[in-house]
Amino acid sequence: MGKKRVIFHIDMNNFYASVECLLNPSLKNYAVAVAGDPNKRTGIILAKNYLAKAFGVKTGEAIWEAKQKCPSLITVAPKFEKYQEISEKAHEIYYQYTDLIEPFGIDECWLDVTDSLKFFNSTPVELAKRIQNEILAKLGLTVSIGISWGKTLAKLGSDMKKPLGLTEINESNYIDTIKRLKIEDMIMIGKHTAQKLHMINVYSLYDLYLLDPALLKHHFGIVGVALHNAVSGIDDDKLIVPRDEDTKSVGNGATAVHDMTTIDEIKDFLHDLAIKISHRLRAHCFLAKTVHLSIKYADFTYQSCQTSVNYYFSSEQEIFDLAFKLFSLLAGDKFAPVRAIRISTTNLITKQDKEQMNLFLNIKNENLCTTIDKLKEKYGDNVISLAKDYTY
Repeated sequence: MGKKRVIFHIDMNNFYASVECLLNPSLKNYAVAVAGDPNKRTGIILAKNYLAKAFGVKTGEAIWEAKQKCPSLITVAPKFEKYQEISEKAHEIYYQYTDLIEPFGIDECWLDVTDSLKFFNSTPVELAKRIQNEILAKLGLTVSIGISWGKTLAKLGSDMKKPLGLTEINESNYIDTIKRLKIEDMIMIGKHTAQKLHMINVYSLYDLYLLDPALLKHHFGIVGVALHNAVSGIDDDKLIVPRDEDTKSVGNGATAVHDMTTIDEIKDFLHDLAIKISHRLRAHCFLAKTVHLSIKYADFTYQSCQTSVNYYFSSEQEIFDLAFKLFSLLAGDKFAPVRAIRISTTNLITKQDKEQMNLFLNIKNENLCTTIDKLKEKYGDNVISLAKDYTY
C-alpha cells in the first residue's frame, strides 16, 4: 500500500445566502433566504442563512411555510451568475494549492493535497486553515473543511462543524467519529436507503461498520459493498478532475416539472436526457465507456453511482440502458419521489483516437444514430428518433 492520501472536502457555508449578504451587507443581521418565484413551482426556499435556520426554515419548503415559522424572513431572488462567478474565484484560490480538484456542485469540492503538504511545509490542518483564511480574506466568505484519506470521510468531516469548521478524520479517531453519526449523515445514503437499513437495525454509521459485508451485499447488491467500504475507510477512488484536454465528460441534467413517482416517468426522463447526451457525444466525435447517474429526491437527499463497460459507445440506447440499470440499483422499484436527475458520460476518447471499429459491440446502432443526427440537422429535432425500447 502506498502513502496515505490527504483529501480535503471544502463546503462554502450557506453559499447562496452568504453571497447575498456579501452583496448587500444590510441583510447580515437578518434572517435571509434565497427563494424562487412564489407563483411558480420554484417558489421554494433554495438556501437560508443561519439566522433563518434557527427559526426552523428548511431548504426545499414553500416560501409561505417558511414565513409561518419566521414572519420577519427576508427572501431574495437567486443571482446564479454571481454565484458562479464567486465559485470560480474560490476555485482559483484552490488551484494555488493543488490541481487535483473534483467539483461537487457550485459550492463544494474535493481537493487531493497529498503532494502539496511538503511543498507548503504544512500539516493537513495547517494547510486547511491557510485555505480558510485566504477564502475569508479575499472573498469574505467562510468555508468548512473536512480532512481524511478518502472522499466520503472528508465529506463527513466538513459537515460536522459549521460555519468555519475544520475536522480531521484520521485512523486514530475515525471509529469514535462514526459512532457519533447517523447513517443519514453519509453522502451515499438517502432516505430510501436509510429506511431499508433501519429495517435491519442499522442506525449509526458504526452499526453499518460492524455489519457483515455479505449481508449488505445480499440486501443492496454492489451498492451495499460500496457502503461498507466507504464507512470502513476503504476509499482509494481517484478524484474526477475535469480538464479541457485529458479528462472530459459529457452530461445533462434537469429538474422535473413535478416530482416523479412512477417508473414510466423515470424512463421517459432518462430517455430524454440520453438523447441529448448521445447527440452531443457524436457532435464532438466522442465515445464513452462510463455512465454516472445522480438522483436528487424531493426531500433534497442525493444518491449517485457509476458503471463502466468494456467497449465504447455514443448511442442513446446504450446510455439509457446503463442509466436505468443504475437507477434501479440505487432507488429500487419502490422509490421515493424524484425531483431531478443528471447523467454524465466519462472515460471519453475521440473517434480519431481509435480507428479500430471493433471497439463497438453494436456498430449498426452507432451508425443508425449518426444517420438520425444528420436527418435532425437537416429537417429539425422532431423529424425522427429511435423507438423507446425499455425491454431488457
